[in-house]
Amino acid sequence: GNIIAGYVPATNVSSHAKMDLDAREIREFAESFNFESAEFVYASGGNGLCSDEDILTTDESDSCFGKTTADAKGNSVSSSGSIRTIKGFATAGPSKMTDHKWYPIYRDYWDDEVYADSFVENALTGSWASRSDAMRAELAAKGSVYQAVWMYMLHEMEEAVVHCESGNTFASDTSDSAAHRWDEFWAFYAGSLEGADGLGSGEFMWALAEKRCAQFATCDPRGRTALANERALELANAGLQSTLSGDCAGVRASMDGVVDVSTTPLVQGLLKYVYDADPAVNGGSCSSGVCTYDEQWAEGWAFAAALLPRLHQCDPTVAQLVRDNLDVDNSAGRAMKDGYRTVKEQIETTYPCLGISCSDVGAYQTFEGVYEGMEACDDDVPQTSGSKKKTKVDHTPVIALAVALAVFVVLVVALAVKLYVAKKNNKKPGGQSYRYKKTKNTLVSEVKDDDSETTASDVTHLDIEDA
Repeated sequence: GNIIAGYVPATNVSSHAKMDLDAREIREFAESFNFESAEFVYASGGNGLCSDEDILTTDESDSCFGKTTADAKGNSVSSSGSIRTIKGFATAGPSKMTDHKWYPIYRDYWDDEVYADSFVENALTGSWASRSDAMRAELAAKGSVYQAVWMYMLHEMEEAVVHCESGNTFASDTSDSAAHRWDEFWAFYAGSLEGADGLGSGEFMWALAEKRCAQFATCDPRGRTALANERALELANAGLQSTLSGDCAGVRASMDGVVDVSTTPLVQGLLKYVYDADPAVNGGSCSSGVCTYDEQWAEGWAFAAALLPRLHQCDPTVAQLVRDNLDVDNSAGRAMKDGYRTVKEQIETTYPCLGISCSDVGAYQTFEGVYEGMEACDDDVPQTSGSKKKTKVDHTPVIALAVALAVFVVLVVALAVKLYVAKKNNKKPGGQSYRYKKTKNTLVSEVKDDDSETTASDVTHLDIEDA
């Protein structure tokens, strides 16, 4: 198949990758507040409507065969002519994913078999239809990709494992081929808009990682690519080889790695809007007034919703804190009631459980520097829930103080011995009269003859702040 963002599929998944065209149309319609058209593309597919000429086709594999001019032509069309839709992804759980690892966790957290669909439809036609247009647009667009498409991407990897274990380790464009299902995962991770080199402008997880790496300094310094995407590509290539060689444990290991790696840009998105959506912050991406508070709140909730089931699995208390601060239906009636610092620090405690690190996530920043309080946590410090600080304590000042005090004591003892000996011999040491005084942090010997001072020890006072 065609190369997709550096990945060479063993099978043809070009049509699958075009699902990102639907995502782009949904986002563009939503951003122009044309929610009716966004709903149509979400539920029926994009690429406009079948024309009068299109519906005359006799090709049964054509998406417009047997349709009317009120039907979608579709962007991602299967070999049978059926149109793939993001709503189809969002509602596939009950029929396709109940025996998988991740879907039941998300379903059970939300207590909703079609939780992703409920989220998107609430924004387009449901309970959030009365909220601001800016809020609805962000919820619909991001919910479509980071919940519906993301879970379906995981579904394809799960199916690759299943078919590998069934012995279907051949490369074929059929749905029972482990390699084909694995290729489909990558099509839904990167999409068609990224091109062969991954330097395009897409809508899926690849695009999100690229956007966030610039904001969190987690891009490969040798080029534009996000480190998360480089790792995802490595895992994708390894997983494909495992499907072809029958190494089913290797397929699952690659899948587990992809889940964690693709969580990184979601966490970065969450942290960005934990900061930006805090009304107490005079900064962030909205400091210029180009976006609305509702927009930031909605983006924060969209990222939070995509992560909450995993956060809850790691620490229910942290998940509840995030929900209390970002749920657009929360009782506080505003975002970030507990402040971005508290929420950020508690999210960081879940990193080991999420399979990511402080260095993976980085620090939220601009070219002018890191936003205050948004520094990266420290991988050398255990990220314990409830801890007040995540920065590494520098023990160097403490050690320096201890050494200086030891020197001070040695000097005092030495001088005392010298005075004792001089007194015993009934003479002044060195033929001079000395007196000693201790300043706040300095032992000073004063020579009476010329009033000059020589410092025996100069210990700088250190205020060791709470770390």
